[in-house]
Amino acid sequence: MATIKNLAFIPKDKLRALASNSKINDCLRDFPAPLDTFHGILPLRFKFLNEFYAAVDDNKIYALISIEKDNNRTNSLNISKIYIDEAVLKYGELLINYVVSKFLSQGAESFFTVVDETDDKMLKLFSDVCKFRIQAAEYLYKIKKSDFPYQKDTSYEFIRFSKNYETSKIANLYNGQLKSHQLPVFGVADSCLKDPLFVGIYNNIAFRYVLENTAKNIIFGYFTISTKNNTDFLLDVVLLNSYEAFLADILKFTKSEISKRNTSWTLYLRLRDCFVNCKAMLDVMKNYDFTHYRKSKILVKDMFKTAKAGNSIYNKQIIFDAPAY
Repeated sequence: MATIKNLAFIPKDKLRALASNSKINDCLRDFPAPLDTFHGILPLRFKFLNEFYAAVDDNKIYALISIEKDNNRTNSLNISKIYIDEAVLKYGELLINYVVSKFLSQGAESFFTVVDETDDKMLKLFSDVCKFRIQAAEYLYKIKKSDFPYQKDTSYEFIRFSKNYETSKIANLYNGQLKSHQLPVFGVADSCLKDPLFVGIYNNIAFRYVLENTAKNIIFGYFTISTKNNTDFLLDVVLLNSYEAFLADILKFTKSEISKRNTSWTLYLRLRDCFVNCKAMLDVMKNYDFTHYRKSKILVKDMFKTAKAGNSIYNKQIIFDAPAY
């Protein structure tokens, strides 16, 4: 009979003995981290690291999952990594449902995962078996170091670090660029845009920037550069409509900044079609002949329910958002 175990409470030497194959053994290479045992007993609102769970049967691990708090939404969690032995997919269902139930009881409201669109087995497991819904598409581009040559003395005076006191303004920009029906799922909270205290102990370090037109005193873009290992960097960009061309400048700036931290790096640009101008930014990437690295599906499980056509409120429309006298 399979049981679910938190890897933080299993000694590292015993984890090696539990690996059912070489892939599982590779996944266990970095587990557990020094703070994992302490982190495992923290309430949800105080968690800041990944947590790892495994489905164990007959003293062998057949499925692994990594879950972490979402950077943009309160009480939201990402299933960031999952490995399931293809011969026993039932352990994947058991593990996913366990993690969802465990964190729902602790106050979580939504769960996200990203699955390669070509991975039919994993898509079926999440959508058909575990009842996640496909919410949006994600496009990933891999940027080579030789792309976008730049001069070290190039000035990007319109780009600066974001500041904690302007998070409300940034949240309005971010949420305003989301498609209206995607806002309840992908909307960002003001509090999540602030730089956290003791950032050095987090799994993921993010640098936050804004693009500002100082003459008009408006912020027309926001982006983050994040990394977990100071080698692989992830770039997320939000730009107002008609400002998509600035994506090229953001890429040049990002290349310059991460080159200061590491001479050997890989940059991934992530674009999601939950934003109204995703197609325009994809066109910018096509114009520069970047190779599309991967397209994935974003799957979500949350407390919201979609109204059906037979529902009495389905065709209702809100005309005024304030009472009329």
